[in-house]
Amino acid sequence: MLFDRKIYAELFTSCVTEKRIKKSTETFKISLFLQKAENSLLIAKFVKEIKPTKDQPKKLHWDYLAITISYYSMLYAAKAAILSKGYEASDHDAVQIALGHLLVPDELEKEDLEILKQSHKIFEEEYVHYF
Repeated sequence: MLFDRKIYAELFTSCVTEKRIKKSTETFKISLFLQKAENSLLIAKFVKEIKPTKDQPKKLHWDYLAITISYYSMLYAAKAAILSKGYEASDHDAVQIALGHLLVPDELEKEDLEILKQSHKIFEEEYVHYF
């Protein structure tokens, strides 16, 4: 699915009208959101590495919990990014809409594409070595 900037602009305006996205100057919250994001990621890693005993839930359930905690880590990081643009979003859907409207660039810079290309090569090499 292609990214449609016009749709995101319309959704953003609708969320502002519904007060799901509001202007904010409370930039002190950025560091708080980033702390929550980082700590949540550390907790998710800890949960992912748990080796349950027989009387505890199966490993699969711990992994589900790690995924949920990781999702919230991304949500907090997204809220920080949105706040850096002068807005706060009140719900998960509004956060996704604000991200799309405020932070997705019109086009990638050549330097960004080169970094992406290099990281892809490194990622491929790691897989080759792994297999």
